[in-house]
Amino acid sequence: MTEEKYNTAKKFILDKSKSINELQEKFNNMSDVEKAQFRLKLDKLKNEMCDYFLKIINGRINSFRLRSSGALKNHEDINDIIQDAFIAVMTYINRYNDKLATSAFAYVTQLATNSILFSLNEIKEREANMITGLDFYDNLNTLDDPHSLTGLNKFVE
Repeated sequence: MTEEKYNTAKKFILDKSKSINELQEKFNNMSDVEKAQFRLKLDKLKNEMCDYFLKIINGRINSFRLRSSGALKNHEDINDIIQDAFIAVMTYINRYNDKLATSAFAYVTQLATNSILFSLNEIKEREANMITGLDFYDNLNTLDDPHSLTGLNKFVE
């Protein structure tokens, strides 16, 4: 990490901490009625933000053509991918720095895309390692098969 990036990150963290402390102090100085109104506005904003995030994630899912192509053998995997992407976006959204003059939409889209690609790679690895059918039966360790005595010869002496 360069010194410039370190200083930028440090400044971002300090600014974020300062703004959080200011908001906390402002909230503590509100009356009960103002706090209730603030919470209502905040809940509405959270719901809208979640809706937008899900629209972005579903847009990325559609651009990968995961639903229409049949690329995934298990259709429940799409829901898992969406959930993982949503969790990733919600986890890392606080790292967005509006002072760098970047697009918030691009940031969220990149978070969703990275999460989707990560999930697809995990599914691909899982399916590559999954053994099914007769191959599974042939690869069983004979010690695990209670009806087979062939694997016990090395233990009986």
